[in-house]
Amino acid sequence: MRYHHGNLKSNLIDCAYEWIASNGIDNISLRKIAEIAEVSQTAPYRHFKSKEHLLAEVATLGFEKLSFEIDKNITTDDATDDLVICGVTYIEFGLNNEHIIDLMFNYPIKKSEYPSLLESADTAFGLLLKRLKYLHDGKEGAAPLNSISTHAYVHGLLTILQMHQRIDKSSAGTEFFKASSAVKDNLEEMLSKFIKNLG
Repeated sequence: MRYHHGNLKSNLIDCAYEWIASNGIDNISLRKIAEIAEVSQTAPYRHFKSKEHLLAEVATLGFEKLSFEIDKNITTDDATDDLVICGVTYIEFGLNNEHIIDLMFNYPIKKSEYPSLLESADTAFGLLLKRLKYLHDGKEGAAPLNSISTHAYVHGLLTILQMHQRIDKSSAGTEFFKASSAVKDNLEEMLSKFIKNLG
């Protein structure tokens, strides 16, 4: 598909996002994205100073999409229910976008050099922090620490379910598969219990 040059930067980001979502971060380059977008090999360099710059923009888009999904799915006025929805949405996003979530949290991008990436990540984290403040009746003290422990718990569950998702049929009888299946089947209950036990 040949993209309209007036939207070249955003189209290259979208193109890179789709490539990474399907293939992972390995072997991506500005030249590769130019080839997929059917533009000249030098065109991406007008908008991105390096591959890291492009990856930072893709990670930014990932955080924006995650925030959008969380906002879209929260429909209650109950802080506990909202936090369960946040957790489930985060996990579903991570399972459906494994390579993107890996880029967002694990790839060594120098985030301090990309303000838009920091801002989008902070916005996503702020959605969690805001609802934890509701859980604690607006008190500031407990929410920041609990936001870290909640994110660690939810991200840990995501990691387990990603491993479960990759297990082939020959390993379906293992104890890990049985345990991770239980996590998958009881996810909302596990999240609800964790949130209710936050001090």
